[in-house]
Amino acid sequence: MILRILPWLGWLAYFAGCVLILDNSIADYRPGGTGFFIAEKGEVATDPVWRFSLHLHIVAGLVCLFSALPQFSQRLLTRFPGLHRRAGRIYVLSVLVLLCPTGFHLGWHAKGGFLGKAGFLTLAVASFHTTLAAWRAVMPGQRDIRAHKAWMTRSFALAASAISFRIFHLIGYAAGLDEQTNYVGCLWLSLFANLGVAEWIIHRRLHPHPSIQLQTEP
Repeated sequence: MILRILPWLGWLAYFAGCVLILDNSIADYRPGGTGFFIAEKGEVATDPVWRFSLHLHIVAGLVCLFSALPQFSQRLLTRFPGLHRRAGRIYVLSVLVLLCPTGFHLGWHAKGGFLGKAGFLTLAVASFHTTLAAWRAVMPGQRDIRAHKAWMTRSFALAASAISFRIFHLIGYAAGLDEQTNYVGCLWLSLFANLGVAEWIIHRRLHPHPSIQLQTEP
C-alpha cells in the first residue's frame, strides 16, 4: 500500500514545489515586487544583460517544470499521445534554447564562491547534454525509445533539482548551518541526489532484473 502511494506523494510534492516557485517568482520579480534576489547580487544586478538573462531564465524554468508534469504519466501517454509530444517539444525547446544558455550565463555570477559557480555551470551543461541526448534518441533514423526514456529521466531529475535544492536548503537552515555551507552543500546534494534517484528508476524500470524477465516469459 505504501509503495503504491509513494509515486503519487512524489508527484504531489513536485507539483507543490512548482506552484511555490511560481508564487515566489511572482512575488519577487513582478513590477513592484520584493526583488530580494536581485538586491543581494550587488553591482551585477545593474547590468541589463544579466537582468534580461535572469528574467528569461525564470520564465523558461517555470515553462520547463510545468511542461514536464504530463511527461511521465503512462495513462496520459496512452490516452493522449499528442499531449505527450507537444509537451515534450515545449520542454525540450525551453531547456535547450532558453533555460541552459541563460543558466550558464547566470552561473558565472552565482554566489557560493568557486563551488557555487561550478555547481550551477555543471547543472547547465548536464541539463543541456541530457535533454539533447533524449531528443536525438527519438529523431528519425534512431527511434530508440528506451534511450529516450533514460535520458529524459535524467534531464527531468536535473530540472527538479530546483525544487529539491530548496527543500534541502530549508532543512539546512533549520539545522543551523551557516549560509555559505548550506547553499553550496545543498546545491551539490540536490544534483547528486536527484541523479541518483534517476539512475535507480532507470535501472528498475528500463533494465529489470533477469529474474523478473524470466518470470514474464511464457
